[in-house]
Parts: sequence; C-alpha cells; structure tokens
Amino acid sequence: MKVKNLINACLLMIFMACGTASNDNKTENKTNEEASSSAHLFLLGTYTNSPDQGIHLMTFHPNEGKIQTISTAAAVENPSFVIANKAQDLVYAVEENGGKEGGKITSFSLINGKLQKLNSVKASAKSPCYITLDPSESFAVTANYSSGDFSVIPIAENGEVKPVTQVIAHTGSSVVTNRQKEPHVHAAIFHPIDGNLFIADLGTDEVVVYEFDNSLEKPVNPEPIYRLKVAPGAGPRHMVFNSKGDKLYLIHEISAEIGVYSYDQGELKHQATHSLIAEGFEGKVGAAEVRLSPDGKFLYASNRGEANEIIAFKIKENGDLTHVQTVSSMGKAPRNFNITNDGKYLLAGNQDSNTILSFERNLDSGELKPMDTKFEIHKPVYINFLP
Repeated sequence: MKVKNLINACLLMIFMACGTASNDNKTENKTNEEASSSAHLFLLGTYTNSPDQGIHLMTFHPNEGKIQTISTAAAVENPSFVIANKAQDLVYAVEENGGKEGGKITSFSLINGKLQKLNSVKASAKSPCYITLDPSESFAVTANYSSGDFSVIPIAENGEVKPVTQVIAHTGSSVVTNRQKEPHVHAAIFHPIDGNLFIADLGTDEVVVYEFDNSLEKPVNPEPIYRLKVAPGAGPRHMVFNSKGDKLYLIHEISAEIGVYSYDQGELKHQATHSLIAEGFEGKVGAAEVRLSPDGKFLYASNRGEANEIIAFKIKENGDLTHVQTVSSMGKAPRNFNITNDGKYLLAGNQDSNTILSFERNLDSGELKPMDTKFEIHKPVYINFLP
C-alpha cells in the first residue's frame, strides 16, 4: 500500500472516531487529502509493563500541534526496536527480553492502519535490542545485547519470520569494568553500497565487518573482513553511513562522543571524535542515538544520563563535523529521536519521563526549536517514520 493512501486511511479512522463530519464546509476543517499532506505517520516501539501496551502506529500533525495513536499491536513484550519493509506492508520488531527463554523476533502485517501479528520466533539470544533487514529483505539481523552476539533470521515469502539460521558470538572485553566485562552487541547495519554487515559491540569497543551473501542459507561469513578498535572505554552503540558510504558516524555511548570514520575497500579508519558534553557539564552521561538529516547536511545525536540533550552538527565537505547547537530534549532519557522525511521536524522520545516532544528544524542552519506539542505515552524508545 502506498504510504499516502495509508495515511489517508488512518486519518479517516481518526475522523470517524471523533465524529468529524466529512461534508462540513467550514474553512477550519480539512479534507483527508489536505490533512495527509502535513501528517507524518510513524511506528513507536516501547518498553511494556502490561498486555495492553506494545507497538503503536501514530501520526504527528505539526500544523495542529498534535500526536495521535491510530492503532496498537498489544501483547508484545518490550518491542524496543521496530522497522518496516520497503513496501510498508510488513513490520518487524524485537521483543527485548533477557530471561531464561531469551528474546523474540515478531512479524506483523500493516494494512489499512492496523497491525496484525503474523508470527514470532525465538532469537536464540538474550536481549535483542536492534533489528535490520538486509537489502534484499530476505533476512533480518538482530543485535543481542546481553548475550553478546547477533542472530540471522530468514524471511518467508508471506512476510513471516522463520527460525534463526545463524548466531555469531563475539568474545572479549574492554576497560570499563562495570559495562565492558563481556561483549554487548548493540547495532547491526548494512553498507549502502557493498552490502557488508557492520556490527557495533559496546562491550569490546569494536565495529566488526562481515561479508553477507543473501543467496546462502547461512549468509554471514563468520570470519570478519575487518575489525575496527575504537578508543578504549568508548562503548560503540548506534551508527549510520552517509549516502556515499564513505563515512561512518558512530555513537560512543559510554564516553558520550560521536566518532567519524572513513570507509574504503572494507576498511574503517578513524578521522575525528567530537564530544557531546557541553563545556563545564558535570554529571552522568549516556549517548544513545545518531541520525542524519534527509539532505545529508546535518547530524544529530542524543545524550542521556543527567544531560538529556540533543546535539546538532553540520557535516563539512570532508565528512567531519562542526557543532551547531545543543538543546534540551525536554524530558528524561532521550533514548531515541527521529526526523520527519521532509526534514522539517524532529520528534524525541524521552523514555524515563514517558513523553514524546516535537522540535521544528531549520533546514538551512540545522537548528532545533521546541514546539508546544507534547504527548504522554509509556516508555517510548524507538520512533520510525514511514516514508
């Protein structure tokens, strides 16, 4: 289903529920078509405490200053990372559990504004906290924090997830003894050009590069192409490539930094590191998310702990960064944030204050301006705008 039609269908559901008269000719009432042009559809992943919580399909209406819930896929435990396929009719989520049974990967259909569960499989690992699809959408890969490994899950033709075919374990440790006694795999992304798989390991201070061949039943070559050792105690978390694929931007969670790395012929090299901590700040930190603006001109990062800030950088011609602005996330623990596809707005999910806040984004300067929009919801931890 085209996203425009999906938004229209979702908006129609909202209007019907609110008793909106579609034939009202008053100037303040918009048609579905007019409303859809300014509405932004997104999936929200959460941590859950009760069966009625789960994954939410939501809309952000910047012109009206509203965030609304369209539907909820309930009875999903800790769906902390949620993605959709290219066609926007399938959704995949981790169920982040670290107990004896470990975590799960769950698939859903997305039709007419409704999330319908297809099936679940065990991740064969503990605390899956990140999920991505390979470029062919034949496999999903999860990063498993507590067990220090990553899992490969085939995708069936009907969109369901099949049992795990590979689990690749990391070994090692690093210098921060209370966080890095063992591996903690925190992210998995595919290179936009060569299709190699990049794994960020907070526990071992590494980014590990693997060959990935989607024609094989076990697509990952377990022998890495390359291992990048970042600064001891940095704690690699999330990462993103630029569109050319020659620059990798890596959040260092423990040291609250953003690292810039060049990439060429399978090898990563350190270019620069920039602190996310404001001058004179003293307190706990914990860098979390990194995003590029849709035009690739700006980078944004979040810092939790006692800072609770979003930091903006301008990307220079050589790929390095220049600090633009540091603003409050307007809440506690901005674990995740995302930018609307038109680049005009940023939504920040504050996990510990149970709020989503909106910011207007200057397309030229990259600066953020807080808006009045505030939405309360239980532990928002991942925002995924649907293109």
